[in-house]
This record gives sequence, C-alpha cells and structure tokens, in this order.
Amino acid sequence: MYEITENPYADDNCCCCNVTTTTKTQSINSSNLIYSLFTASSSSLSTTSAISVFLLKFSKLLVSSGAPSHRLDYCLQLLLKKFHIQAQFGYFPGFLVVSFGDLENLAASVQIIKTESVLNLHKLTQTYQLFESILCDEVSIDEAIQTLDGISRDPVIYPMWLTWLAYAVASSASTPLFFSGGEVDMAFGLILGFIVALGTQHVSKRVTRFASIFDVLLSAVIGFLAAVISARFPTTTSCFYALSIGGVVSILPGYATLVSILEIAAGEVASGTLRLITSLVYSLLIGFGLAIGASFHKLVFPALDLISADTQQCENGISPYYHIAFVPIFAIANVIILRGHPRKIPVIVFLAALAHVIHFFALQYLASYQHVATVLSAFAVAIVSNFYARFRPTVGFVDMITGLLFLVPGSVGVASSISTFTSKVHTNELSIIVNAGQQGVIFATHMMIITVAVSVGLVLAAVAVYPIRKIVDYRVKTCHYRRRNWVGEITF
Repeated sequence: MYEITENPYADDNCCCCNVTTTTKTQSINSSNLIYSLFTASSSSLSTTSAISVFLLKFSKLLVSSGAPSHRLDYCLQLLLKKFHIQAQFGYFPGFLVVSFGDLENLAASVQIIKTESVLNLHKLTQTYQLFESILCDEVSIDEAIQTLDGISRDPVIYPMWLTWLAYAVASSASTPLFFSGGEVDMAFGLILGFIVALGTQHVSKRVTRFASIFDVLLSAVIGFLAAVISARFPTTTSCFYALSIGGVVSILPGYATLVSILEIAAGEVASGTLRLITSLVYSLLIGFGLAIGASFHKLVFPALDLISADTQQCENGISPYYHIAFVPIFAIANVIILRGHPRKIPVIVFLAALAHVIHFFALQYLASYQHVATVLSAFAVAIVSNFYARFRPTVGFVDMITGLLFLVPGSVGVASSISTFTSKVHTNELSIIVNAGQQGVIFATHMMIITVAVSVGLVLAAVAVYPIRKIVDYRVKTCHYRRRNWVGEITF
C-alpha cells in the first residue's frame, strides 16, 4: 500500500515533495496478466493489477483524445517510475501496443489495442489533469479508474445544431480573416460550412464503404460550388480562392501535420512518419478534390472564367479593423468544433488573437520572409502558454492548440497553393486529372512547410524557456513536478 509522510520542507504549490514509500505486492504471471485485468472484478483487483488497469485506460483515453505520442511517453514514464511497474507502451496511428512484464526474460505479454485519435480538448484536459492528480497523490488508483470511466462516457458538451453552426461560422469568418474575402463570400461561406458539417458529422459515418474517398468527393463539391458562385459575381464581390479554402478550413489537417513534425523532432520516428504520411495524403486529397471541382466547372461552363484565380488575392472592401470581431468569432467556433470547455474560451481567444496579431503585422514588415512570421507567432504563443501554465493551474499545451491552428489557414503558404487551380490550359479529361494532381501535391507540400515553421517556433520557445524555468525552479526550491508547472520537459 501507499503511505504518505509529511515533508516539513515541502513547497505549498508542490505536489510531489511529499515522500511516497511503496511496498511491493505479489507478482502476477505476466503471460496472462492483461487477460486477468479485464476478467477480474474491481473488488478482487490487487494493487498491481489496479495500477495496470489504470495505465491501460489512461493511455488509451489520452491517445483517443488527440495527445501526441511523445506526450503519452512523457506521462507514462513518470507514472511507471512512480508505481515501479515494468511496462512498455508504443503508439502508432490507429493502434496502441502495450506490454507488461520483463522483456529480457521473455515473460512479457504484448497486446495491440485499436484506438482512433480525434482531438477533443475537454477530454484531453480532463485526462491530463487526472494524470497530475495521480502524480500529486490527490486521488487513489480506484478513484482514478472510476474517473477515467466517467471521462470516456461523458456526453458531448455542445448540441449537434451548435456544432453545425460552428462549422458554418468558422467557414464564413475565415474568408475575410485569412483569404481577403468579401461580404458575398461570407454569406456563401455559411452554406459551404453547413455542407462540410453535414458531410463530416453524418454522411461520412454512414457511408463506410466510400470513407476512403469521401473527403475527395466533399472537397470536389466545395470546389465546384465555390466556382459556381464566384464565376457569377464580379471579382470585387466574390472570390473563388476565398470560398474554396474557406469552405474546407475546418477539415484542414493542420493539427495532425503539426503533431507529426513534432513527434519526429522528439524522436518518435515511427508514429511521426506514419502520421505525417497520412496527413500529407489527406492534404493531397483535399487539394485534389478542390481542383477537380473547379476544373469540372470549367469543363461544364467554359464561357465562365474564374478571373481572380490568377491574382491569388481577392479584392474586397472589408477593412482589417474588422478582424477584431472575426478573430474571437473564429476562435470560439474552433473551440466548439474541437469540443473545448466554455471556461477555456477566454485564454484560447487571447492566444488566438496573439497569434493572429503577430502574424498579421510580421507579414507587413517581412513580406520577403513570409514563413518567419509563422515562426514568430508560434514562438509567442508557446512563450505565453508556458508562463500562463506556470502561474495558473491549467494544461498549457492544450491551451495553445487553437492559437497554433490559427496559423494554418492564415499562413501565406496555404494561400499560394491555389495559384493554378483554374489555370488557362486546354480543357479535357486528361488535363483535369493532371492539373488536379499537381495542385494536390502543391497543397500538401505547403501544409507541411507551414507546420515545419510552427514547429520551429515551438522549439525556439522551449529553448528560450529552459534556462528561465531552471533558474525559477532552483530559486524557489521546487521539486520535479508541480501542479502549476511549465508546459513540460518536451516541446508540446
């Protein structure tokens, strides 16, 4: 059993300065350990078995909530060190590999647990806060298992109609905010956002046979409708470029691509590479679908040309001062889409506004070095998140997610990837496929460049924070882990 002894030198905010002494329980045959964990009742579980059940459920819930694999490894290493358990955990996109026991004596059993990773800010926050409570000895193992079961069974925070509205508002607000769209683009962006919400939230879950190509079809529909709308309005009123990317802005794989780059940088090469390939192929499918839709419109209506596509920039009369309203609107819509808790909205909106303001003004002075603006914005968001997590009981890396995602549609790399969607070439079936394939590759490449720039900003912030963190923690004589902690030893 675990006994907590008081430490007279413990810090008030320190959770782990109390010395925890453990006594070993009876050993369990590791060959049938995982089977016994799931067949035994909760009342008959020994301490070691209960810890193993907690580790299994915790790792699965953390991964399914969208945590990066290096964050999972960081958490599990601290938990295994605390509980003195021999185990190995590995995550690859789609499944979790778990092994309990001593591998050197060939006495370990390996299990593969299938799990899907979908970013859920609220569940990710709850799971990580439970991890902190375990490290701080605030809850017992049995209470932690019950809490994990409650988190996994928690209903969605927002009703379906509000999620639909969030998709529509995000598409509408993104057209003037990131892509220089006008009032007409904002109005039709609502419709395109509803179509994306319908496709991603309902149709794709029911049409499982065509799930692998459904995103191409959905992007093609958005590209075709954006071409239909923009070709029938003056270029000063509507813009294909703003409508097309604004319509699919909620399904851009910015987070998955960012996580994959950070995983590779953190040494998780296997999971990072697989996730990077998956996200790049997904980006290629989106770009391919948009190009197919625009090219099909050109094939059906050859007399209607998308003039504004050659300029790569839309012409509208919406002043940048309106960004003061568009930034919080888009950020709140993102919080709803990513299932964040309403009490997180103020800090998330602030970080999103910080990212957008720095990115916007940096582009004014660094027009020749456009990706430097993305690096500076990511650096600022990471620095502020670190200090906010140090002085407030929050989960810093979860707070910064929306601010970092703000940089994906707002970066010039995404904007410049639409340059030849409707280039004036000879229109036939072969040219449509070739042109669409080229645009898909360009779109995926620019997505990766943007996330690399964001990753560089995060790494620079970690380098800048490291000496400050060491000096502050040394002066106040803190222990290894605190409830009010920095983002962590890792970057994100």
